[in-house]
Amino acid sequence: MLIYHPAYDAYHCVFRALLITQLIPKMELSRLRILDFFLCFPGEIRNVRLPQQQNEARREAKSLVNEYHGPVNMHHAFRDMQHLQHAAFRSLAASGLFDPNEFERGVVSRTSANIPDELSGTISAARARDKVAIRCVIDMLGSMSLNGIDGLKDRTGLMEHRYDAA
Repeated sequence: MLIYHPAYDAYHCVFRALLITQLIPKMELSRLRILDFFLCFPGEIRNVRLPQQQNEARREAKSLVNEYHGPVNMHHAFRDMQHLQHAAFRSLAASGLFDPNEFERGVVSRTSANIPDELSGTISAARARDKVAIRCVIDMLGSMSLNGIDGLKDRTGLMEHRYDAA
């Protein structure tokens, strides 16, 4: 029996990456991977240690559910998505939608290259349909610092943070 899940669909990963970089045009590759994971599994935001000042966002995040089944183990799912994410992000860099030189340095930078109108319309429709999830992922998680104690890596527990450069 075949079971579809967007977390393991390279084309859906490209779509999510374009949606994220439309709202945050420049970020670390690690941040994009984490934001992509939570856009795919928005119900897992309830497992993130959110800052105290984000009480409203915490309540909003608790209302989110995963459209498809959630991961059995958040860490394993994140690890399993890694190769697919890198392939999808590399293809966006190769196509000129991400700056290839920045990408080689571990930074995702959206270029001014245009995407087809139909795809742009689909991204806009997804933004309108999933407002709460996108607001939680982009505004709440996307605004946190990435590295160090209480950074995005630490608060999500998805990536090692102890050896980050200060």
